[in-house]
Amino acid sequence: MSWSDFTGATKAAVILAVLSVFVAVTTLSTSSLNGVRSCSFMDFGALGFGAAAAVVGLLVVLNPGTGANPMLNRAIGGAALLVGLWRVAYGLGLVGGPC
Repeated sequence: MSWSDFTGATKAAVILAVLSVFVAVTTLSTSSLNGVRSCSFMDFGALGFGAAAAVVGLLVVLNPGTGANPMLNRAIGGAALLVGLWRVAYGLGLVGGPC
C-alpha cells in the first residue's frame, strides 16, 4: 500500500487534519472585574483547517471512490472527520483550551 493508492479527497482530508493540529493563529483575552474572571479563547488555524478537514472527511466517508481499497479510504476519511470536529471544538474554545 502506498500514497498513490488513496484518492485525492482522502489525501486532502489527511493533509487538512494534520494542518489543523500544527497551524495555530490564536487569540486569548482575560479580564477580571470585582473578583469575577472572564476568559475568551479562539484558534483560527484549528477552526479553519479543522472545518475543512471535517467537510472533506465527510465527503470521503460518503463517497470513498473506487481505488484499490475503498474501505480504507472510508476509514481514513472518518478519522479525518473526527479530527476535524475535535479541532473545530478546540478552535472555538470548547475543548482543551486555556480557559
